Amino acid sequence: MVDAPTSTQFVFQRMLGNVQSGVWETGAQIPSERSLIEEFGVSRIAIREALSMLRGLGVVEISHGRRTRVKSVDAGTLSDLLPLMLIGGQQTFDQVFEVRLALESQTATLAARRRTPEQLSRLDELLAQFRKAMSNGGDKAAQVVDLEFHLEIARASANPLFPTLLEALAGFVSFAQKESCRNDAVRGERAVLAHESIVDAIRDRDADRARVEMESHLRYSMTRKIEAENAE
Repeated sequence: MVDAPTSTQFVFQRMLGNVQSGVWETGAQIPSERSLIEEFGVSRIAIREALSMLRGLGVVEISHGRRTRVKSVDAGTLSDLLPLMLIGGQQTFDQVFEVRLALESQTATLAARRRTPEQLSRLDELLAQFRKAMSNGGDKAAQVVDLEFHLEIARASANPLFPTLLEALAGFVSFAQKESCRNDAVRGERAVLAHESIVDAIRDRDADRARVEMESHLRYSMTRKIEAENAE
């Protein structure tokens, strides 16, 4: 039995797929080393290296004298896993955009229905910070505030899975935000107005308008990014 140079990566991806699909459930013991060797047709070294990679990412727990178990996955783990799950390049950002569109349209809808006075106050505060940051040229501080703004809306949905998933996408989200408003005062002003419209809809508890405003904001940002790429 001879391993190809990519055998460890092959096994790693297959194991990760078992976790993602639920074949290996959280808390469950994974098959024995001998069973994995037979299943994947690779050497013991490849199996152990792949398991070590999964352990390093926090996906599995390996205890001395005990079988390896699947751990629960939090936002930090997802952030590490996403670059491995996605293909890269333009297709990756298209995929992330599709997820964001579905995710944040729903968070805005639910936030309008479920937000608390404290959460609305926090959104007003973040809106003011974003407006100030954009007036100063839309630097990195604006990106940080922008991400926190979207995360606060996700928290206001009262579903803890939404902020966890959005936080996992944070690296891709920040890049898209940077690209969509790069060196363009008009785009920056448009972003501020979009944030204002989203907050107003959430303030009025208008779920349908919140969804439409969020979707419009995200679609515009993605369109501007594509236009910027085509102009280069």
